[in-house]
Amino acid sequence: MSWIARRIDTASWTGFAIWFAVLFAFSAWAFTMDSPWTRALAAGGGVLPETQPGFSAAEPALSLGRLGAAKSDYILWQALDIPYAIMNLMVASLGMGLGLKKTRLQATPLRFLLLLPVVYVACELVENTFVALFAAGALSPERTLVQVQQTATIVKFASGYSSMLLGLAGVLVAAIAQAVGLMRRKKA
Repeated sequence: MSWIARRIDTASWTGFAIWFAVLFAFSAWAFTMDSPWTRALAAGGGVLPETQPGFSAAEPALSLGRLGAAKSDYILWQALDIPYAIMNLMVASLGMGLGLKKTRLQATPLRFLLLLPVVYVACELVENTFVALFAAGALSPERTLVQVQQTATIVKFASGYSSMLLGLAGVLVAAIAQAVGLMRRKKA
């Protein structure tokens, strides 16, 4: 059984709720409290390479140069960002899987939309590797390398936002389909 088929087959309300709670708790800590991300973002003046998608070759050097003592926080965040990406993958793919499963569309080409969260995680891995190496001084932010990082960032944004929207849509569709099914059973 392929990953896509397994993801749809194992999609459940319980699994979605658990992963959503984990993602919500992690996000609350990482983005609103004193965390490596918030410290690095503040030190960078609100500008970091992954918040500035585009192809400016100078961008990473400029924003990373402002980090100062928060450079270690920034590098730590790149490691913490991988579990965050996996949490997003789980929430989005479970949401999409629920929608496909409850509407019985799991055998249609719509199932391939579940690849979007995988693309998001892959791009996150590329982006995080490059920006961590840039920040650590292990890799010089040369034009070609920055373009690879920035391309990964742009594709990450596109696939990540699309994944979350489709995951939410999947949950809404699944809830409606389940409600309609319950109403039909009560009438029968």
